Amino acid sequence: MVDLKSLIGKSLVAVTIGHNHEKVHSAWRDESNEGFLICYDINLEFGDNIIYSVKPSERDIIDRYPGLGLNLEAIDKIEQSIPFNIAELPIRVCNIVQSDHLGEDVINQYALVLENGKNVVIRHVYPPMSMGIRIE
Repeated sequence: MVDLKSLIGKSLVAVTIGHNHEKVHSAWRDESNEGFLICYDINLEFGDNIIYSVKPSERDIIDRYPGLGLNLEAIDKIEQSIPFNIAELPIRVCNIVQSDHLGEDVINQYALVLENGKNVVIRHVYPPMSMGIRIE
């Protein structure tokens, strides 16, 4: 697994997603996924020709059901992907904020703070093993 802080200062040149849909089933819809494009993998491509894949994951928690987390890893190439439109690319990542948005005692949200002040928010959402992405 990659240390997210290593992405700070890098130039983000493209964001792509795999299979996706705009909304989750109404049984799973709540404020945790409002306004997110729902997908199962997200690829972050940087100016140094390194690509990182973000995927939903489960994290073991002692004496509880697994928590819903995120996994970031470097990959060699992108198999199938659809561009996720972010204006002003390429753009530098100034900071990364990790949080437990779902309150499960695991990191389940990344916010890439861009030099233009906008955030690329990636969050594990319901149903389990799906993610959401949006620009704030």
